[in-house]
Amino acid sequence: MSRRVAVTGLGVVANCGIGKEAFWSGLLSGPPPHGFDVDGFDPGPFFDNPKEARRSDKFTQFALAAAHEAIEQAGRLSADPARIGCWVGTGVG
Repeated sequence: MSRRVAVTGLGVVANCGIGKEAFWSGLLSGPPPHGFDVDGFDPGPFFDNPKEARRSDKFTQFALAAAHEAIEQAGRLSADPARIGCWVGTGVG
């Protein structure tokens, strides 16, 4: 039985770029000069207050930022909520 999958949003927080466009550009431009650090990342907008952001580890901050980007791209979903899913991939966290 074949099944169809629709990718409606993609969120990326990586050392070579934050956001899908910056990530793709970073992949094409070679290794980042700052190594494995994620430069320019501000977790503040993804939490209710700065205290919550400080208490969360980096990987939680990155996951929330990437999920936020993917949801924004997806927009309003009209499908049955029981048939909607999310896939998260991480190399370390």
